Amino acid sequence: MIVADSSYLVEGILREARLIENETIVAPDLALYEVINTLWKHETMIGDLDDSSSHIDLVLELVSARAILLVRPDRKLLSQTRVLSVKYRTPVYDTVFVALALQLGLELKTYDEKQAKMLSKERGD
Repeated sequence: MIVADSSYLVEGILREARLIENETIVAPDLALYEVINTLWKHETMIGDLDDSSSHIDLVLELVSARAILLVRPDRKLLSQTRVLSVKYRTPVYDTVFVALALQLGLELKTYDEKQAKMLSKERGD
């Protein structure tokens, strides 16, 4: 079981399926909207997807099959997220992935170097 941020999920959905195969992924429910938005962006703005529908269906299937577990943030997670956001001057929507990994004691998979460094500092690595 891992925590994955939206960048990692998108990479697994669009390019490297092996990243998300045989893995239970935990993410805040925000990730669903970020992933779908990125798929929309690839279709409408970047133009490297003709139709994102099949990718969206895949995301929803992974959620339904509980391969991706979406967590609705509670008071504790939001509080920890806010504290980290202030401390590292990082937006809440990025920091929540770090706070979730810390709270659950799980590895965070991300392509965001700032998130990775934040987690490492908080864990004392």
